Amino acid sequence: MTTTAPASTPTRTANPNAPVSGVGGSVGEAGLIAILWVFFTIATAFVILRLAIRFRQHRSLLSDDYWIIFAWITLLTMAIVQMAQRPALWYFTYMQAGRVLPDERSIYWQGQLKRWQFPIIQLYYTVLWSVKASLLALFYRLVKGFPILRRSWYCVAVFTLLAYIGCVLQSALSCNPPADFFTPGKCNTPQDQWMQRFGMKLSTGLDVATDLLIMALPIAILPSLQLDVRRKVGLGVAFSLSIIVMSVSLVRMSQVIANKDNAVDIIGLAVWGAIESCTSVIVGCLLPLKSLLSRSVQKYSSGRKNNGKAAYASGQKTMTTQGVGGSSRDVYGPNTVSRTVMVAESIPLDDMAASKHNQKDGGIYVQKSYETTFDEASSVDDDEARIITKGRPRQAV
Repeated sequence: MTTTAPASTPTRTANPNAPVSGVGGSVGEAGLIAILWVFFTIATAFVILRLAIRFRQHRSLLSDDYWIIFAWITLLTMAIVQMAQRPALWYFTYMQAGRVLPDERSIYWQGQLKRWQFPIIQLYYTVLWSVKASLLALFYRLVKGFPILRRSWYCVAVFTLLAYIGCVLQSALSCNPPADFFTPGKCNTPQDQWMQRFGMKLSTGLDVATDLLIMALPIAILPSLQLDVRRKVGLGVAFSLSIIVMSVSLVRMSQVIANKDNAVDIIGLAVWGAIESCTSVIVGCLLPLKSLLSRSVQKYSSGRKNNGKAAYASGQKTMTTQGVGGSSRDVYGPNTVSRTVMVAESIPLDDMAASKHNQKDGGIYVQKSYETTFDEASSVDDDEARIITKGRPRQAV
C-alpha cells in the first residue's frame, strides 16, 4: 500500500516592494515628517504675526488670543507625539501591506501604535475646538449689543462644548468593550471597524456643524448694519474663512475611510489630521491679520494718490494737521471729506481811505475761504468690532 505524503504548505515570504494602500502609497515616511513640520512652521508664523499685531494694536492680549496660544501649544504637543508614534505607525502599515511578516515584535508594535493613537486623537479635537473657542470669544464682542444674537451665542457655545465632549467620548467608545482599545490584536472586528468609520463621520459632521453655527453669528448682523455694500461684503468674506477648515475636514474624511477593506487608513489619519489641525490654527489667525493688510494697502494707496498735492490752491487756503514733532501733513486718503468755511474779516482804514472808498464804519471787508479735510475711515475702523459698532442702527443699541 502506497501512502501519499501530505503537500507541504508554501512558506509566506515578505515582499519589500509590496504596494501600500491608501495615503501611505503616495506619502512615505519622509513625506509624512515634511508635511507635519512644514504645516506646523507655517501655523507658528501666523500665530506669532497675529499676536504681534494684536499687542501692537491693544498693548495687551485678548481672550481669543489666549485660546489661539493654547491651540498652538496643543498642536506642538500633537506633533511631538506623532513623531513618537511614527515607528509603530509604519511597522503596522508595512505589516498590513506584506512588506514585513508578523513575528514576536508585532504584538509590541501594535501596543505602541494604540498607545500613541489615542492621545493624538484627543489632541486633534482639542486643537480644532480651541480655535472654535477663539472665534467664539472674538465674535462675542460683535454680537453682545444684539440681544437675540447674544442669546444665540450662548446656545452655540453650549452646543460646541457638547460636540467636543461627544467627539472625545466617541473615540473612547470605538471599541467594544472600550478596554480592548489598548489591547494588541483587539478592536479589529467588523463591528469595531464599523464603529470607527461611524465615529469618523460623526466627528466630521459635528466639526462642520459647529463651524457653520459659529460663522453664522457675525454674518447675521450684516443686513441690519448701516454700511455700504462693499464693506458688508468684506466683512462677510472675513467671517466666512472657516469654510477653508470645513473643506479640509471633508477631504480628510473622504481620504481616511475611502478604502476597499472598510478599515480606517491610519497613514491618512495622521497626514490629514496634521493638515487640518494646522489649517485650523492658520485660519484662526487670519481675521486679526486682515486689519493690518487693509491698513497697509489704504496707507500705500493714499500716499500714491496724493503725492505731489499742492498745499495751497488758488483762492483757497488748505489747513494742515500738525503731526508729531511739529511736522505738518497735507496727504489725504481716499475716504477724506472736505468742508469749506467762509470767514469775513474787517480791515480798518483811516478816515481819508474810508471816505475815498465810501466804506461803512471805516473798514473794508475781505472774504476768505478755508478748506478743512478729515478722514472718515480712521485706522481703528479696520477692527471688525468697531465697524459693526459704528454701523449698528440706533434702535439696536
